[in-house]
Amino acid sequence: MSRGRAVIVELVGPAGAGKTSLAHDVSARDATVRSGLSLWGLPRRHLAASALALAPTVAAAALRGTRLRTGELAQMIRLDALRRVVRQEATRHRIILLDEGPVFALSWLDVFFRRNGEPVPAAWRRRAVADWALLLDVVVFIDASDVTLAERIRTRDKPHMVKDRPDAEIFGFAEGFRNAFDRVIAEITRVGHLVVNALSTERTAVRDNANRLLATLQQKRNGH
Repeated sequence: MSRGRAVIVELVGPAGAGKTSLAHDVSARDATVRSGLSLWGLPRRHLAASALALAPTVAAAALRGTRLRTGELAQMIRLDALRRVVRQEATRHRIILLDEGPVFALSWLDVFFRRNGEPVPAAWRRRAVADWALLLDVVVFIDASDVTLAERIRTRDKPHMVKDRPDAEIFGFAEGFRNAFDRVIAEITRVGHLVVNALSTERTAVRDNANRLLATLQQKRNGH
């Protein structure tokens, strides 16, 4: 990485893949890694600025009769606010590790608010992809089998919308997000220079995956 700022990395994967555990282990091992940044819990000032910046998009959609829905708007605002925070943090840290960053946000919009070529949201999405293509350096795709994901979702304390659903629904939910992740990663890769790596948490210990990820990040940080 040779742009004089931090290496920006997003951990991507379906629910239950182990992204948060991996992020915690990596940051515990390397103090230069800034983890804990995501779409959630962002400063209000950045959310307010992003909401204001989105106003023309909201107005244009309304004029075309394709009003943006509340959940959709909230995710769009959070995504832009996260970009503002990452740009600020990139001047202070060597590596920034995102859990539920731009790939997740755009995939989430695909899964829950799929738009079929509507001009205004499509234009916003192109801008969002272009903005993040300038920031995001590495995507690490973390996954496990559907059976393992379902077991983890059901047994962990963290709530989830499919936690009490049948296996088939959990499997379909995971596959829908995998497909959306693939589409979004391809979009960003076409615009930027994204490095994509894959890790399995099926039988590999968190410690081993953390070591592997750290080796990759150190190489990227050193410009290789």
